[in-house]
Amino acid sequence: MIARDLIDKGCFGMRWGYLLLHPWEILGEWWRQVKWAWQRVFRGWDDRALWSLDYWLVGKMREMLPGMRDKSGIPSCCYDNLGWDNPSDEEDNSAIKKWHGHVDQMIDGFDAANEILDSDFPVSYEKSHERYHEGMKVFVEYMFALWN
Repeated sequence: MIARDLIDKGCFGMRWGYLLLHPWEILGEWWRQVKWAWQRVFRGWDDRALWSLDYWLVGKMREMLPGMRDKSGIPSCCYDNLGWDNPSDEEDNSAIKKWHGHVDQMIDGFDAANEILDSDFPVSYEKSHERYHEGMKVFVEYMFALWN
C-alpha cells in the first residue's frame, strides 16, 4: 500500500512523470525543505507559517494547551481567597478544577477555530463560532497565566 502511494503521489507532492520532465524541480524543492528546516531550528517557525498564520497558530495552540492543563501549576487567580497562609487541600482541589475547566474551554475554542478554518459549509458554522468566541474570551482573560 505504501509503495503504491509513493508511485501514485510521487515526491514533494509532484507526480513522478512531472519530475522526470522537470528534474530541476527536485533541486529547488530540496533547497526549500533545507531552508525551512533551518528556519525552524533558529526561529521556531518557517516561512510557510506566514502563508496561513491563522491556521498555523490555531494548530500550535491546540497542540500546546493540553500540556498547560496536565503539566503546569495553578495560577493564583484560580484561588478564591489566597492569603499568606498555605491553601488547604480543598482549596487546592477547587483551584485545580477551575484551572482545568478554563484550559478545557480554551482548547474547545481552538478546536472550534480549527473547525471554522476547515469548514466549507456554513451548517455548523454558528455553533462552532459560538464555541470559538467563548474559548477566546477565556483565552484573553487568562493569557498571562499560560506559563509554567
